[in-house]
Amino acid sequence: MKRLYLSDTVAGEIGSYIAEQRLSAGDRLPSVAEWMQRLRVGRSTLREGLKRLEAEGVIQVVNGKGIYVSDQQTFRLFSRLQVTDARRHLLEMLDVRLVLEEKAIALATLHASEAQFDEMAQYLSDYQVARAADDFLRVHEADSAFHLAIYRASHNQVLVELIRSIHSELYVSWQTPQDRNQVFDASFPHHLTLLAAMRRRDVEAAVTAFGELMAATRHNVEIMR
Repeated sequence: MKRLYLSDTVAGEIGSYIAEQRLSAGDRLPSVAEWMQRLRVGRSTLREGLKRLEAEGVIQVVNGKGIYVSDQQTFRLFSRLQVTDARRHLLEMLDVRLVLEEKAIALATLHASEAQFDEMAQYLSDYQVARAADDFLRVHEADSAFHLAIYRASHNQVLVELIRSIHSELYVSWQTPQDRNQVFDASFPHHLTLLAAMRRRDVEAAVTAFGELMAATRHNVEIMR
């Protein structure tokens, strides 16, 4: 199963920018240098993210001229739904996540291997390292990878493919890095509790921990300015 790469996160950030700024076909995006500074990534990582968006018809990169919104922009659910209230959109996406992930957690608690639990633990360790460095893109990458690992461990391919198809909406919709870090900081202890319960094969405790994680996340979304 393909994992989530940093270039995927970069693509999600640029896609979010297009949606939030309500850009139209032909509008020019910030330059490569500006994106490298904004996202704090190297040229090769940014290039991979741009390639993904170009392949999906979101942008067009014109050599010597810049990056433009494509005439074929059909990529973002955020745009297709014509969302105007970001907070409401986030809360609705959290409702979707609650339904999907609670089931995935119950299945993963019963069926995950110790190696898969170790993988989840490594992502949480990666999260802590990135947060200490105030590297919000890699914080997001580690958090996303942790939750995607739960889906894989559920051994339900429909759940895996469903969450992969909308993960950029679930995890890349915060307005600013500060919003994102506030949400992540509030929910992180519950990630540890969740993983501990899953390792004990305690479905009830795992689902309860996830409920507390989601409640913390929801609270922070509700107080976002």
